[in-house]
Amino acid sequence: ALFPHSHMECPPPPPAPHASKRVRADNSCTIGRGWGCPCCGPETSSTARADSSFLQSAVKLRPSRVSLDGAAFVDTHCHLLELLQEVSRHLRVPSFSKPAQELSKEEARCWRVLGWLPEASGSEEAACWSSAWAELTERQRAAAQALGYESDSWNKNKWLLPRKVLWADLADSLRQSLQTLGETEATWNKWSYGSATTSGYFASAAAVNEMRRWVALSVEQQKAAITLGFTEDIWNNEETANVGKVITELFGSGFEGLVTQGCDEDSFEQTRNLALAHPLVYASFGCHPKAAWFYNAAFEARMLACMEACREKVVAFGEFGLDYSHPHFGPDASNRRQQRHVFIRQLKLAMERGLPMVIHSREAERDTLRIMRQWVPSDWKVHVHAYRGSVSLMHALLTEFKEVYIGMPGVLTMADNHAKELCRQCPVDRMLLETDAPYLPVAGHWLSHPGLVQEITVKLAELKGLPISDVAATLRKNVNRVYGI
Repeated sequence: ALFPHSHMECPPPPPAPHASKRVRADNSCTIGRGWGCPCCGPETSSTARADSSFLQSAVKLRPSRVSLDGAAFVDTHCHLLELLQEVSRHLRVPSFSKPAQELSKEEARCWRVLGWLPEASGSEEAACWSSAWAELTERQRAAAQALGYESDSWNKNKWLLPRKVLWADLADSLRQSLQTLGETEATWNKWSYGSATTSGYFASAAAVNEMRRWVALSVEQQKAAITLGFTEDIWNNEETANVGKVITELFGSGFEGLVTQGCDEDSFEQTRNLALAHPLVYASFGCHPKAAWFYNAAFEARMLACMEACREKVVAFGEFGLDYSHPHFGPDASNRRQQRHVFIRQLKLAMERGLPMVIHSREAERDTLRIMRQWVPSDWKVHVHAYRGSVSLMHALLTEFKEVYIGMPGVLTMADNHAKELCRQCPVDRMLLETDAPYLPVAGHWLSHPGLVQEITVKLAELKGLPISDVAATLRKNVNRVYGI
């Protein structure tokens, strides 16, 4: 068979990274801000309701705070469909773009109905925590013992409970014991996070990372959602903002293009449509390693058909590669074998078509390097996407493959010492900047987007001790060399 391991003697596969309809399963891929990459939604001709003034004033959705003074830039890796879905939600639901502590009373009420905010409570602390063990009722002592307490640990106020975990994420049995001791969702969350600001942050996270389908909401919850501005399509992420307006109003001057990814069956046609809809949108097609279970002859034919339809708008093959990070499927031998098989198959397809490769490698350094050494010519153009691996692997790739470029994402703007060390040790003329929007973060922004390449550029120049204009010019040349944009 062409794909000997596909669908044979496998455990149940994890959902594809862009599993449509934003359904979260127990074994789903949860990257970036907590949800797997959704790829549902209409064709690019669907509703466009972008509002310029709101785009410019939104707190969580805003343009770059810095400018490259007109210097050209390209985002070499993003997921444009998912970004347009997120923009649509922020434009149509104003409370999405507010800190939770700034919600109006009516908005806060709706958020509580939807479970994003804890119920209001006048009690700041469950009373029994200040009681001595001997003062507890028999039922309360039983609950405390279920939590791991005995007389000594209780009276000495030892902390035996989870830290920095929201009430909604606690096990049912744990919540029941806490309730017996007088704890509520409001008191627990305040105890865990300590301030209205941090509690508000996690409320905002709960809203943005909402996974329920519209049909799973109660009638009361649907009414609350409608009050906030949702429709069924917006709630289910089946409406997108207009790509032209978002590019014009959000990405800023100097923007000269982006490369959006079609990396599973649910995203191929959408990526094709976006690439054909706007002159500054380019496409890359491949099979993400977490979708490798689904790779077969029909999958490949569908992927290649979309590539053919895009013609010159296809600028690379990918993202594809190896990802052993999943806690259950990552260590599974049949999963790793299938990923390696699909990786090699796509390396061959990329070379047959003369396309640069966009390689994803996560917790799979040894196999990635071994397979690249065997199959990839030393002068082939390769973009190692959103690199988070070791310094030693990075040096090996840069030394052995003369046209390998390291993808530096917005993580380097965060308090991430490893990302900054990778940046310091990689020559600027061997880098590509990317956002992986809307998933990977950029400091100071809730929702990342291609316009924030400007902020990544400024941070890179700072880390390198080089003029921003020189760094921007070198990066732009790199994009042209690898992608021809």
